[in-house]
Amino acid sequence: MAAELRRSLRLADGVAMVVGIVVGAGIFRTPGLVAAQLGRPWLTFVAWVLGGVVALGGALIFAELATRHPRAGGKYVYVTEAFGSRAGFAIGIVEVGIYAAAIAAMGVSAGEYVARLTGWGPDGRRLAAVGSVVLLTAINLAGVTQGRVLQNIVTAAKVIALAGVIAMAFAGGGGGAGATDALPGAPEGLAAVGALAVAFQAVIWTYYGYPDAAKIAEEVIDPDRALPRIFLVSIAVTIALYLLLNAAFLHVLPLPVIAASDLVAGDVAIAIIGERGGDAMAALALLMVLASMNGSVFVTPRVLFAVARDGLLPGALARVNRGGSPWVAMLVVGTVAIALAASGTFAELLGLAVTLVFAIDGTTALALVRLRRRAPEAPFRVPLLPLVAGGFIAVYAALLAAAAAASPARALVAAAVVAVAALAALSYRSPRRGS
Repeated sequence: MAAELRRSLRLADGVAMVVGIVVGAGIFRTPGLVAAQLGRPWLTFVAWVLGGVVALGGALIFAELATRHPRAGGKYVYVTEAFGSRAGFAIGIVEVGIYAAAIAAMGVSAGEYVARLTGWGPDGRRLAAVGSVVLLTAINLAGVTQGRVLQNIVTAAKVIALAGVIAMAFAGGGGGAGATDALPGAPEGLAAVGALAVAFQAVIWTYYGYPDAAKIAEEVIDPDRALPRIFLVSIAVTIALYLLLNAAFLHVLPLPVIAASDLVAGDVAIAIIGERGGDAMAALALLMVLASMNGSVFVTPRVLFAVARDGLLPGALARVNRGGSPWVAMLVVGTVAIALAASGTFAELLGLAVTLVFAIDGTTALALVRLRRRAPEAPFRVPLLPLVAGGFIAVYAALLAAAAAASPARALVAAAVVAVAALAALSYRSPRRGS
């Protein structure tokens, strides 16, 4: 069949896709990590506000890029247009690897929550991890409609459930138990700035996922109008949910309890309604993981599809089935994710993925600066572009440096991954597009 994707996704579909990917179980785990690092409730809230500001800047950047080039592939397309097909190929292949590892990690998380709810042992947990990836890959292979409908349902369900958690916390909580606490030995002065930089990595990753709307730009109806709205509405919903959830957690639990928790919402539910609340939050966390995983399974193959359509990978990867899905690319992504989920080697790969994201997203922001210089007009333009793009690049460069300082070995591996991808790109003597 022709290597093209149909425009069938509406504004609501795009928002459900992005919110479903971004708002995952991480928001249940990350607040404890951030509170433990910063030690003061007001500083933890500052971290989440600043994370929202950076995410908004990134959403604006990707909104302009997506409306300039509303084609499947996301970052691959933009870097190709700005810097040539070899640079785009390297970015595209690295991003597919990042998301395959992320899908595997979410599968393992789903297996953990299933085991918690059912009492299954290690073998059952591994089976549930692999089974979740297989199931969602199969649903999305059936077609765009199936993947879209599932995403709309699970995203709506988890947003309603999270709103319920917030309402429950403020209605039956502890009257601001954590709002004035401070941990013993909480960092002060320059030490607090350093702690904020470390905690900010987790915050940024919890907000991450909004660029994925770019991967489905080719399938969005009326992209000039709908794409900016998808980006901005999605990030606005995410910021509101995250700030309200953190406020709710601090309203119910003392800060030391939050700092020691790996499932803060579960501890909130236990504090209000007893032990059965823990299982309810585990079920909600499972729903959140499945929504994030389904969105990633839907969007990631679009990158392989785009690279193959441009002649830089085997043409089979650009095949589209009757349901509108790039089925060969989806099988490849699903198979890699299943292997990683089954092997248990995904944890280090996911840490590597975070490092690589800081590098490739900064490069993508640079691509917008270059594209704007070539063609100032666009259907959507980022206001104050030099300031927004410069601030975004500076933050990501600082996060990349911090990640490299924290794990030099991982930084070397990340550099090696990019180098291998670049060498693979150079092996194409006559790429179809770019230089």
